[in-house]
Amino acid sequence: MPGVAGLGILAFSAMYYFSGLRSEQDELAALRSELVAIQTSVASRKVPQAEDQLKTFYEFFPAVSTVPDTLLAKLHETALANSVMLDQGEYRVERKEGEKLVRYGVLLPIKGDYLHIRKFLSQALVEMPYASLDSIEFQRQQVSDVTLEAQVRMTFFLANQ
Repeated sequence: MPGVAGLGILAFSAMYYFSGLRSEQDELAALRSELVAIQTSVASRKVPQAEDQLKTFYEFFPAVSTVPDTLLAKLHETALANSVMLDQGEYRVERKEGEKLVRYGVLLPIKGDYLHIRKFLSQALVEMPYASLDSIEFQRQQVSDVTLEAQVRMTFFLANQ
């Protein structure tokens, strides 16, 4: 009886090894070879120098000369697409000596419902990733009003060229 039980355990162990462990070992070997290939690929790549990375970073930002034509036109197109009204805003350029980026501050009074204002801001920030939303203030004349008046302060970071 103990010999039969031992043979049963031996047979079970062999089935477990070939059905589960063996396939896992094969998969582990494949993953190890893939890891070696990736490490070889990464080791052979040229690592960009800090100066190159910084140059690439500054090339991402649009030039100051594109502000009136491209930037503000895109902002107004986005507002029209999202059914919000932009009133006359305040614009100011902030340049600091020695800095490579110029800050273009915009204060926009916006009228619309909350959902459309939020969609407008979301789309504007996606389409213009060089912009930041600094502050937003909502005001409603009466509780029953659907239309909100918002004061949005944004900053656009532009290349000083």
